[in-house]
Amino acid sequence: MNRIDLKILDQLQTDASISHPELGARVNLSASQCSRRVQRLEELGVIRKTVVLLDEAALGLQLEAYVTVTLSSYTQKDVAGFHERVADLPEVVECCSLTGDSDYLLRVLTTDRDAFSRFLNKDLLGHGDVARVRSSIVLEKIKRTTAVPLPRT
Repeated sequence: MNRIDLKILDQLQTDASISHPELGARVNLSASQCSRRVQRLEELGVIRKTVVLLDEAALGLQLEAYVTVTLSSYTQKDVAGFHERVADLPEVVECCSLTGDSDYLLRVLTTDRDAFSRFLNKDLLGHGDVARVRSSIVLEKIKRTTAVPLPRT
């Protein structure tokens, strides 16, 4: 990857719907050159996919929480079952395994406190594989970006 590729990626992270002629104009390439570079970045897996970002609040998702989870059992069956259950929960928009005191960190979106309570008690707890949860409700979003830091040229 060179400096032009990084410029293309920077522009696409800001607005992936930009046309190749407009993108080319912003990075000083022809539309066809730009198109070829984008296609190559896709083939290399640098660009995984193009998505639309939705506004949570506009969709009624007023409560965002980060939930740490500690499992009660670490058998392959229990861990796999937890992974499958979490993957099927639409409220969980991100799940990462962790080092440290907790096993997982979940980012959860729900409509309100009642929905969050139902999610915790019905979907997360009560399956015998979770020993402890701790949740923190987001009060204010200081920074949220989908852009990854690009190498500086």
